[in-house]
Amino acid sequence: MIIELKKGNTTMAISSLGAEPQSLVRDGIEYIWQGDREYWFRRAPLLFPLSGPTKDDKIIAKGRTYEMPNNGFARDNEFRAEKLTDDIAQFTLEDTPQFREKYYPYGFILTVTYTLHENGYTARAEVTAKEDLYYTFAWHPAFSLDINGRGCDLETYTLSFEQNEHLDRLYQCDGSYRREKDFLVGDSIDLTRAETDKGPMVFRNVRSREVTLTSSCGEHGVTAGLGDMTTFVAWTQQKRHGQFLCLEPMVSFGFADRPLEIERMEETRLLEKDHSEVWENTFTVF
Repeated sequence: MIIELKKGNTTMAISSLGAEPQSLVRDGIEYIWQGDREYWFRRAPLLFPLSGPTKDDKIIAKGRTYEMPNNGFARDNEFRAEKLTDDIAQFTLEDTPQFREKYYPYGFILTVTYTLHENGYTARAEVTAKEDLYYTFAWHPAFSLDINGRGCDLETYTLSFEQNEHLDRLYQCDGSYRREKDFLVGDSIDLTRAETDKGPMVFRNVRSREVTLTSSCGEHGVTAGLGDMTTFVAWTQQKRHGQFLCLEPMVSFGFADRPLEIERMEETRLLEKDHSEVWENTFTVF
C-alpha cells in the first residue's frame, strides 16, 4: 500500500512495507533515490530493532539464539498504514508470535509518523515496550545525487556540519571495524569515492544537530536533522558507484564483532515495560 501526501508544491509517497518513503518531489525535483537494483534496491528504510550487522546475522536474547537480519527486520515487514491528513501519515508495527519466535522475543509497538512540509519532512518514531526490552533505532534515507543534474558525481558534494567537530571515522573491515583518528577536524568533508568505497562513514558523539549535503555543480541539497541522536552515518554502495548518498541519523551503530547477547551490546538501549521513547528528525530539501 502506498500513501501519498501533498503540501504546496511538494509531494511524498510512503509504502506500508517497512513504512519506507518512496518519493519526495519538490518543484519537480525528485530527492529520494529511486532504488535502481543494479546498485541498491532500497530507498529510505528505517532500522529497528538493531542497526548494523551482527555475526552470522544472529542475536541471543532471553537465553535463545534468533535470526537478526542486518539492520533489523522492521524494514522488510508490513506496517498498518493510515493517512491522517493531506500531509500526515502514520504507520504501526507490533510484535507478533512469528516475530517473537523467529527474530526478537520482546513485545513492542513501533509507531512511525511522517509529516510533510513544503521543504521536506519530519519523521517521528515512537517505541513502546510491552515488557523490558533492548533495542536501537535509525533512519536510513538515500538521497539522489542527480538533484543537481543527471550525472552530478559524488565527488562534487560536501558534507557540512553545523559545528566544528573533532571526530574519528569508523568503518567495517573484515568482520570488524577500523578507526581513522581525527578524520574530521573542522566542519566539512569533501566526499570522495575512495573514502566511500571503504564502507559506511560512521561518526559517533556528533555535537552538530544538523548535517547538510551540497554540491559545487548546483544549488540543491539536503539537510539531515539529528534531533536527539548522536551517531551519524553517510553511506553509498561501495565500488558500484550509484547516484545516491544515505544520510543516516542514528541512536547508535554496531559492527559485526559485537557480542551476540543483545543486553551486552553497548549500542542497545534498555526500554522498561510500559515506557516509550520518541526519535524525531527533520530532513530539509532545497
